[in-house]
Amino acid sequence: MFRSVLKSESLASLIALVVVAIVFTAINGRFLSRLNIEGIIVSASISAIVSLGMTFVIAMRALDLSVGSIMGFVAVIAATMLSHDVSLSIVIAISLLAAAGLGLANALLITWLRLPSFVATLASFSVILGLSLIITHGATVTIHNRTLSELVIGRIYGLVPSAALIAAVVFGVMAMLFFRTPFGRHVAATGGEARAAIGAGVNIPRITTGVFVISGALAGLGGIMTAGMLQNADSTIGSGAELMSIAVVVVGGTSLMGGRGNLPGTVLAGFLLSSIKSGLNVANVPSLYEGLVFGGILITALMVDGMRRTERRKGMLVV
Repeated sequence: MFRSVLKSESLASLIALVVVAIVFTAINGRFLSRLNIEGIIVSASISAIVSLGMTFVIAMRALDLSVGSIMGFVAVIAATMLSHDVSLSIVIAISLLAAAGLGLANALLITWLRLPSFVATLASFSVILGLSLIITHGATVTIHNRTLSELVIGRIYGLVPSAALIAAVVFGVMAMLFFRTPFGRHVAATGGEARAAIGAGVNIPRITTGVFVISGALAGLGGIMTAGMLQNADSTIGSGAELMSIAVVVVGGTSLMGGRGNLPGTVLAGFLLSSIKSGLNVANVPSLYEGLVFGGILITALMVDGMRRTERRKGMLVV
């Protein structure tokens, strides 16, 4: 039974999601209220979008620790432009270009300066956060225009928040890119065995650049959506998002050792962790314990990943 669960990380996340819903509903029936479910959908959609970008990065056996600061920077940029009555389409376009540009800067640090992704993105995290603080002077930018908010939390035909549709479209595009194109196969090949990938003609600097541009752009989209959800923005938006997205990706079944990516698992894990966070709130668990809970979840996921890799090496699992 345990091995069958290991074979299907997506199934494990789905089962865990159902269990979490049952447990927290038993603790407090408000967990299944429409308002709470909509909140989970919006936050999970944003988490899934950012984590899909991180899935590409981790599948390539790299890390992007700048996604949280990119979210905050782009949210601040978008909120500032909206407060000056710039049209929403222009705001989104400029914000996404800025986010992709930051991802490109990360890629250049890695490919040109030969810095490890951990070091390069940790440095850019500090720089980008500093830029956000300079722009806002440490203040919060309020968004009075509700067009962005309606785009994120407005209901589709009165049913589900539009954030879910945005996440579904992003997932569809990213899944097609990862599973159906040479680019996706090259990402997995680079993470699996870089030397073999080079021997097969894979242009690793180009793949690295594409992956970090995708990660930056999706982090930026997450920042825009968060600003729309909150109707304001400051430099703290996205705080901790880098660790949370890594947790989502690992819980979803993508190994930190690279070589493969489980995008459906990432989306399900995004909903799972958002549900747990909401459940802890509904159960009146102090927020200071959230770090312990999610840290424990990440450690457990890493242990399972290690066991899974050991099983594969022994030839006991076929993936």
